[in-house]
Amino acid sequence: MSETFDPSEQETKELLPEVKSSLDDDTEDTNRDPEGAEQRSAKASIVIADWWHRKFRLTDNGQPTFNPEVVNAIMDVFDKKFGTAMNFKEVSLPNGEKLTVEQQQETYQEHVQRIVDGTRIELGVDPETTGLSLLGRCTKTWSEFASISYEYFDTMQNLASQEDLPDWVYEREAKMFDLGRKARLLTDALKAVDQEFGNLKNVSIQRDRVEMQVKDRQQRLAEYNFKKQADTSGGNRRRLNEETVAHMQSIIDDA
Repeated sequence: MSETFDPSEQETKELLPEVKSSLDDDTEDTNRDPEGAEQRSAKASIVIADWWHRKFRLTDNGQPTFNPEVVNAIMDVFDKKFGTAMNFKEVSLPNGEKLTVEQQQETYQEHVQRIVDGTRIELGVDPETTGLSLLGRCTKTWSEFASISYEYFDTMQNLASQEDLPDWVYEREAKMFDLGRKARLLTDALKAVDQEFGNLKNVSIQRDRVEMQVKDRQQRLAEYNFKKQADTSGGNRRRLNEETVAHMQSIIDDA
């Protein structure tokens, strides 16, 4: 060995860490994506009631948006209800008399005819625009009926047993029946005049358009309730409502 230091004369080996790592060790919140990590932290800092998370979602940036699972559930209601006829039952009036099924069916057909007569007046002036307007009303009403039906079912399913239900539950139930009637009135009127829309080729209610209306409605609700319920400082300003389970299935089936 020479008197001067020569690295080539030394026993050397590659210096490697004793513990091996893989790409799985990498996490999102590292220096590789500091801006993204900062944005994602916004979601974690928001505190909001559990019921909100059942109905809606937060984006990675902490913005409210609709829940695709809820939208799908609402569209399942639409699929079951669309194309069904009104369900009439004998009604007892306050004066002791009864409103028969036949009488209710006759009144229903009269109301359909009134819509048809009014629509035909407009069709005589502007068939295409009138046709689009009626189609839009049908689409929007079906989206609202399916949404309210789902919300009623979901509310009742998550209520805790109690003798007296809140008034808003009965109001939602009445709204569900009213929208179901309106949706079928408009649909039956549409069938009577859909060949009078001038050059319009697509004159039927489209499922994808109903779904778009459902998503828009859920988005508005997500944003509205987020503003009311969200606590971005780490606190929660609202308690969950007490809820009860009742005979929701038989009621919603009649809607």
